[in-house]
Amino acid sequence: MSFAARRTGLATRLGVLLGLGVFLVWSLAPVVWLVLSSFLTQRALIAQPPDLAPASFTLQNFVAVMQSAASLGHGMLNSFIVASFSTALALALGAPAAYALARLSLPRANVISFMILATQMLPGIAIAIPLFIVITRLGLIDNVWTLGLVYLSFNLPIVIWILRGFFLGIPQGLERAAAVDGAGPVRTFRYIILPISIPPLAAAAVFAFIEAWNEFFFALILTRKSAETVPLVVAQFAGQYQTVFGQMMAAALISVAPVILLAIIFKDQIVRGFADGMMKG
Repeated sequence: MSFAARRTGLATRLGVLLGLGVFLVWSLAPVVWLVLSSFLTQRALIAQPPDLAPASFTLQNFVAVMQSAASLGHGMLNSFIVASFSTALALALGAPAAYALARLSLPRANVISFMILATQMLPGIAIAIPLFIVITRLGLIDNVWTLGLVYLSFNLPIVIWILRGFFLGIPQGLERAAAVDGAGPVRTFRYIILPISIPPLAAAAVFAFIEAWNEFFFALILTRKSAETVPLVVAQFAGQYQTVFGQMMAAALISVAPVILLAIIFKDQIVRGFADGMMKG
């Protein structure tokens, strides 16, 4: 290999490493600041620049949050119910729909798939008022199950697209062998396809759960007190005259712990599921 080729290869690797380094810093900086600010006093946080001296760090923010833990715990419980309900429905409806669009002889399956994805291009604010009016007239406002159904509207299309990409790559020989044994599409899907689809199902489930857990806009509009989710509880630390930044960050850190733990536990399934869906889609 010539010197010029080696120099070009080295420059390419350095460029890739630099890009990855920038992406890593860009991604981790908000998380690092969240952790740091949750331990800083209010005076240190509002200083210009923020005071990061050792004396500025304290556990008082967490103590104050835990003293009002009833509200935070209530919000986390509501978020867990809403996210679990929405995720379970998205998987129960999305997996069969994705399999039908990927493997069955449906007319204009690709058009239907793109129409499903196109629903995500509509901004939430466009449907907020009509949705609020309908739910209010039905008497379903401030209800965790109603919120779960609303979240299904944006979780289901993503779940269908993730799983459809995986199903498209499954060898057709598996289904042909099942058909030879007398299995129809439903039995093939239940006993052949689902057992080998655990990684993409786990990836889709974690993605849908996190999306529902973190959603703020519709929760703000469609809930009052009994069904408020954890993002709304965290937002309450911003008052009319003062924002208690340290306590807000401490509450946010506590609230994101479950989803971080979930992502760590299922990291292998998430990576494998998304990789399989991208490679086979």
